[in-house]
Amino acid sequence: MISVDDAQNIIFESTNKLKSENVDLIDSLDRISHEDVLTTINLPRWDNSSMDGYALIIPEDSNENSPNKLEVAGEVYPGDDFIPQIKKNTAIKIMTGAPIPRDANCVIPKEEITLIESNDQTNNQILIDKPINIGDNIRKKGSDFKAGEKIISKGEKIRPFDVAKLAANGINKIKVYKKPVISIISTGNELISPGNKLKPFNIYDSNALSIASLVQSVGGIPKIIGIAKDEIRSIEATLRESIDSDAIVCTAGVSVGDKDYIKEVIKEHGKINFWSVNIQPGKPFLYGSIQGRGKNIPFYGLPGNPVSTIVLMIKFVLPSLFNMQGLNNYQPKITSAILNDQIENHSRRNMFARVKVERIDGELIATPYQNNSSHILSSFDDSNGLANVPENCKILKKGAQVEVEIFDSTNLL
Repeated sequence: MISVDDAQNIIFESTNKLKSENVDLIDSLDRISHEDVLTTINLPRWDNSSMDGYALIIPEDSNENSPNKLEVAGEVYPGDDFIPQIKKNTAIKIMTGAPIPRDANCVIPKEEITLIESNDQTNNQILIDKPINIGDNIRKKGSDFKAGEKIISKGEKIRPFDVAKLAANGINKIKVYKKPVISIISTGNELISPGNKLKPFNIYDSNALSIASLVQSVGGIPKIIGIAKDEIRSIEATLRESIDSDAIVCTAGVSVGDKDYIKEVIKEHGKINFWSVNIQPGKPFLYGSIQGRGKNIPFYGLPGNPVSTIVLMIKFVLPSLFNMQGLNNYQPKITSAILNDQIENHSRRNMFARVKVERIDGELIATPYQNNSSHILSSFDDSNGLANVPENCKILKKGAQVEVEIFDSTNLL
């Protein structure tokens, strides 16, 4: 039996990154960039106005007084082909985003002037009502990005804001890591798929769909193979259907029961890296690989209890899927919280108890779910984290500080 940390390290070190593909920018959200992306242009491309107002010249000599009454000598709008040159003691009407007229060194907002309109609108003047300084309300060329700067790093997850940066640089395609295709196998004579009529002593296979949903949540593509009977040939048949995938996740059949054949099958067709982890829930966890089309396909053998399946997915499988997609420096969301009730650890293994973390009076408070049995799927109803109870710790008392891995931060402010 190996530790949680050792199991995580073995999986990480044996997981290979996937190849790349080019995708349209509109499809790049939450994908992982396979390349450093550099700007090819300055942003802004030219000095431009940050306000609707009037561009003018303020004397650079502090001893020279600035005029407070100026003739409006023209106007400039975003997209205009001609940019006028400003003259001393004149102003040019300008809109937000429009290029700054040549020689102008500031823009005064229209709210800070008084407009004196002529009868024919050709000789309008403005009175400057407030002080203004050189450079006011001018967005300088390259103040956002300069040509050659890096805007996306290899291994970086692409966010909506990154899409905006890329689009602003004229980029419409980007090279990203491929999404991992994950084959999902359930085993058990008692299982039937949801939607079918239950027979005596049947249970619905919830694991396949929960695994599929978790795979999708980190950018993977789930491929539900189906349910294998508790027979070696049936298990082998489902494995053959899985050899085109990037990894295989299988539930049940990994313990020491008379019909738990997964270890035997993986030994025959591949390699076992480890079996049995010092964790509660999920001790009979198997990690290895099988041979398929000239490559080693990672194989994750999870227990059949639904809570064990979800906990092991969070702790081991999902981080490895991020690694396959090239994500740099993946770190789970770990926080510290105060227990408002005790957690009992009867297994003496490294326990990950379901808790609900809330911010109360400025502090993070963790409420443990009272029944932490590995079959109680409803324990996730009000839970948003896994509290780390160290091995050989029989009780974590109320008021103790506990490390919690947050798996749902939706309502956690």
